[in-house]
Amino acid sequence: MGTEIVVWLRVAAVVGAVAVMLYGLHKIFERLTTKNQGFGPNTLKVIGVVLFLPILLILAVLTDFKTETLAALLGTVAGYVLSNSKSDEP
Repeated sequence: MGTEIVVWLRVAAVVGAVAVMLYGLHKIFERLTTKNQGFGPNTLKVIGVVLFLPILLILAVLTDFKTETLAALLGTVAGYVLSNSKSDEP
């Protein structure tokens, strides 16, 4: 009985993470369409976060990664999001 609950919780976490990814991508596309904009560096950054964080959650739930590995991946995302991208314009 206990293992069935764990399996269902894992399935719910994966389905929830996929739902968050799809909803986030839909909202990004909707906002770009509303503002009549194209893809730029900040849009790609947001898409990367919307896709990577739920994937990180799925990895945490389904694999036997150590917490140090998951923390390193999360730190990579934080560094990517908080970095400043400078344009090459003079």
